[in-house]
Amino acid sequence: MGNKPDQVREKVGRRMLERWKLSRVFSLTIFCIVVFIVSGMILINYLFTTEAVKEETRILRDHSEQMINTSFYLINTGLEIYDNSFNSEMQDGFSLVMDRYSKTGGNLSQMDLQDLSQRLEMEVHIINRSAVIVKSSNTLAPLLDFNTVYPDFAEFLKNISTTNKFYPDRIVTDYYTRNLTKYAYMPTPDHQYIIELALSRQEFGQEKLRQDYRNVMDQVGAINPDIDHSRLFRKNFRLVGDAGYNATSEERSIISSILNDRNSREFVHPENGSTVKYLLIDMRNDLYGADMSLIAEITYKNQRMQDKLGYLLGYHLILAAIAIISGLLLSLQISRRITRPIEELVEDVDRLADGDLDHSIRTGVTIELLRLQESTIRLVSSIRALVHELREEEEKLLQSEERYRTVVETQTELICRFRPDGDHLFVNEAYCRFFEKSSDEMLGSRFTPKMTRDERRVMEKHLASLTKDSPSGIIDQQVRALDGGIRWVQWNDTALFGEDGTVTEYLSVGREITRLKLLDESVRASDMLYRSTINAMVDGVHVIDRSYTVLLINHAFKAWIDLPPAESLVNRNLFDVFPFLDDKIRSEYVEVFETGRMLISEELQNLEKGQKGEIHTETRKIPIWFDGRVEKIVTIIRDTTDKHQVELARQNMNQMLEHEVKTRTQELEAIVHELDSFTYTVSHDLRAPLRAIDGFAHIFRLKTEPDHKQEVSYYLGKIHENIRLMDQLIDDLLNFSRMSRRQIERSVIDMEAMAKEVVMELRNVYPLVRFEVTIDELPPVRGDALMIRQVLASLLSNAIKFSQRQHRPKIRVGYTITDGEPEYFVQDNGIGFDMQYADKIFDVFHRLHPAGEYEGTGVGLAIAKRIVIRHGGHIRVISEEGSGTTFFFTVGMVHGTK
Repeated sequence: MGNKPDQVREKVGRRMLERWKLSRVFSLTIFCIVVFIVSGMILINYLFTTEAVKEETRILRDHSEQMINTSFYLINTGLEIYDNSFNSEMQDGFSLVMDRYSKTGGNLSQMDLQDLSQRLEMEVHIINRSAVIVKSSNTLAPLLDFNTVYPDFAEFLKNISTTNKFYPDRIVTDYYTRNLTKYAYMPTPDHQYIIELALSRQEFGQEKLRQDYRNVMDQVGAINPDIDHSRLFRKNFRLVGDAGYNATSEERSIISSILNDRNSREFVHPENGSTVKYLLIDMRNDLYGADMSLIAEITYKNQRMQDKLGYLLGYHLILAAIAIISGLLLSLQISRRITRPIEELVEDVDRLADGDLDHSIRTGVTIELLRLQESTIRLVSSIRALVHELREEEEKLLQSEERYRTVVETQTELICRFRPDGDHLFVNEAYCRFFEKSSDEMLGSRFTPKMTRDERRVMEKHLASLTKDSPSGIIDQQVRALDGGIRWVQWNDTALFGEDGTVTEYLSVGREITRLKLLDESVRASDMLYRSTINAMVDGVHVIDRSYTVLLINHAFKAWIDLPPAESLVNRNLFDVFPFLDDKIRSEYVEVFETGRMLISEELQNLEKGQKGEIHTETRKIPIWFDGRVEKIVTIIRDTTDKHQVELARQNMNQMLEHEVKTRTQELEAIVHELDSFTYTVSHDLRAPLRAIDGFAHIFRLKTEPDHKQEVSYYLGKIHENIRLMDQLIDDLLNFSRMSRRQIERSVIDMEAMAKEVVMELRNVYPLVRFEVTIDELPPVRGDALMIRQVLASLLSNAIKFSQRQHRPKIRVGYTITDGEPEYFVQDNGIGFDMQYADKIFDVFHRLHPAGEYEGTGVGLAIAKRIVIRHGGHIRVISEEGSGTTFFFTVGMVHGTK
């Protein structure tokens, strides 16, 4: 009862199999194969044929466009040669214009441009630095702003405005008159303007007619039947051959984008499906301001190609129908001839399967069926010996397994098999030694090496990634030994799957790679040290290969050029990284690659705008050999600008030394003069007090009577006063002499602190004078502290002395910046003096006021002047009677530097 459903299912299945007899299945199979093969061949042929038609159309289009490009370049080259034939005439014209400009001193209002135009037979236009025509010999034409009309041409004018060269241009259509005009440009000597000369002649039009771009377009249209029509636009959106045509806004937008990107455009017409190609003929030349580029609008018809494709489709469909009918007839015939003998053979095999081993098999009609008959007979006789052979094979298998185990145990690799839950099924001796465990401890246990949680997640993810399609994988794992050390093992894991597709076990083969890891880290550290050393160099270093690709570049170039990070420059072309390198540099690299000799050169690099500017460099190009030829070049670039500046400084130092010698000579002459003055003073001024002493002493002898005691006291006081004056004169003369001979010991001086100290000392010297002193924030100076202190003391003492009779004496110490260096001053509100005596006030012993009114010997200001001059500075005075006096002086050293 339990087997009845199975029997029913078996009967139903058998009926279905009987419906699909071998003959039917075979016929259907052959038919499908024939249809598939023939249809595939027809389809492949159709695809190749259609692609060939499309390729033919593309080649014809590319040929037409190449023909246009080549023809236009030839025409433009001829026109360029013709245009340049007028350069010498226009260059001669600039001589007259520049001469007039120089005579007027650059005053445009005094230049008669109409007269210049008549003499030169050219129009003369003057353009300012903003690319705007500010004056023209053609008074009827309005002045142009090229920034609005031709922005790229305006940029060209701004670039040449700082040069002194003659710039010829091409013969182009004038913006206003539409006449063909030859232009040329030249900046004025003061670089304030650019002179533009415009030459227009009748033969220009005849020359242009001989070179008709439209003839080329017509010839190409005659060669290519796919061209429906074509038009040719100039850069100013005007059609060649139709000057009155105004381009639409859409056409202007397309042409502008093409000129900006310098790339052609291609569109498909939405209505008729034709292809419209806007072909850029780029004839731009940086030597000229005019851009002679043209845009050819070519409309391609696709109808001829579509007709061919339609014909090919119909032809291949007919072939496919014929192939299907033929395949059906062929399959029926072959099926009948082949399946009948097979059906008879099946019947004979069924009888053998039922146990009738003596039944003879009918002979087949083919050699294959005959062999099948013989094989079946041999099969019956072989079944009896099969059991015996299986037993023998089982014994051999056991022996093979034993040999396999022996081989595995002798391997140095770590080999194990384990289930997904971690139970180990097999471990070899090397595996046990590595983990320092016995096989009994590992087999049947869930042993896993010591690892962190993150490492365990990585391992689990690795095992989970093994699938039936990709059952093997490799992973590097850190293993912690019992002594705490780290060891690296590379595992080659293979997953074994059951019939249900799940993993039954894993086979792992590992090898220790600790030394390889240490070696890899050493290599990385060495590479890091090498790169760090290169990047720490102040010299620029880069390495290139034979294709000029940058393999390494250090950070030193950032000091010269505003470059992106060095890592982003690797694998880029050297001449893209440094666009200022010229053909000479390229030829030097070629020479090093070819000869293998190191080159050392010095260049003056004129870097681009926004960078360091003009620098001197010394470049070493060092070849790196490999397999008998130079494969790489190491370039070391050193900034030698400082070296050149040192040389320049040396020349300047020589000039300064010459100036110093001259200055010292003048100082010696001044010292001689002062010595002469000193001799005169000793012989004259010192004798006056001595004569007074002598006279008063004589009177004293005559007046010694008792009735003259009061007069004796008076004369004795005079003697004492003159002796004191003579003593002060001698001290001042000695100080003046010492200041002229004393060696200057320079150091950085805090002028503000020194001024405050001097004021504190003078308050003790003049305790009865209530004076007010204001000291500004004074910059430091480099000089002899003792001498500069003497200057401040003399000037401040002089200010207090001559302002003490004021109601509120006020003194100010400050500074101003004169010719880039600080000029200190001491200002008072004293009695002042007449400026006609300003030159004499610094002379030795020269006084502007009687000695009885104001104390002093007249040596203090002379000493101050002597100190200032010895420091390389100067001293001057400004005064007005009744309004005070201001002394100014410099020390010749600013903020510690000359």
